[in-house]
Amino acid sequence: MDPHYAEFVGVAAAGASLYAAHSKTIIPLRVAAIVANVLAMTYSLMHGTYPTFMLNAVLLPLNGWRLRAMLGLIHDIDTATKGDMNVDWLLPYTRPQRFKAGDIVMERGEYAAAAFYIVAGEVEVVEIDETFGKGTLLGEIGLFTPDGRRTMTVRCKTDVQAAKIDYDQFKELYFQNPQFGFRLLHLIVARLQKSGELSRAVLPS
Repeated sequence: MDPHYAEFVGVAAAGASLYAAHSKTIIPLRVAAIVANVLAMTYSLMHGTYPTFMLNAVLLPLNGWRLRAMLGLIHDIDTATKGDMNVDWLLPYTRPQRFKAGDIVMERGEYAAAAFYIVAGEVEVVEIDETFGKGTLLGEIGLFTPDGRRTMTVRCKTDVQAAKIDYDQFKELYFQNPQFGFRLLHLIVARLQKSGELSRAVLPS
């Protein structure tokens, strides 16, 4: 084996690792990490450093899985924004939460820290006396309000099964892939237009 070729592979693996470490978004990071794993495995085989080979053999499918998950998220977001505006693509990033009839999901004036997706049941927005059911995303606008306070009170008309997503999770998804943030805003505006709420600004935040 040409030692110069082996050194080239080693330098390339290091370069790919450095690029991954400095990537600001998740997709270039994962692609660079996969390249670094493959090159590091090749270099390890050339030099017989099997612990390093095994480490990268474990990291390779992990990086591939995370890359596939993020690409899948982008695809699902694109499909949602072009389709019926449901947000089922957010469910993997939520945690279930149940409410009884009469429970307050969010209250006007309280600090907003999460959004809720209605999986089953009905809720009413008290201030406007309107009812929303399955497939409704509530509270996401609070992520963008200057004071971070709820603008509406939402009360359960029936027992409700909801999916809760914290704003920290929204932010994490945004910083991993800015396209997520753009698509989320696109979705919010499209949902407001579809329901006629954009001019009235009544969807709860």
